[in-house]
Amino acid sequence: LSDVPAEVVKYGANVLQYEGNPMLTPDMVDLWTEDYLPEMTAEKYAAQKQLGKVFTMKDLGVEATPIEKMAFKYLYRFRKGGHFILAEGYH
Repeated sequence: LSDVPAEVVKYGANVLQYEGNPMLTPDMVDLWTEDYLPEMTAEKYAAQKQLGKVFTMKDLGVEATPIEKMAFKYLYRFRKGGHFILAEGYH
């Protein structure tokens, strides 16, 4: 992927939009270049007023879990022997 200015992509999208099943349209370029969240520091998020507040994981009561803890649950089955290494009674 490369960083191409939106105006250049929009020019190409103007041509592609007339295909039978367009891969890219100018509206798609507008949507993809729009920023949805303001850039704020953790302190600014915490100091927001209630009206129009951008909720964070902390506000919703969600605690982040490190990937190292969760990865074993999903990746052990791809080891040589799979889940049979961990399960007793299958051998």
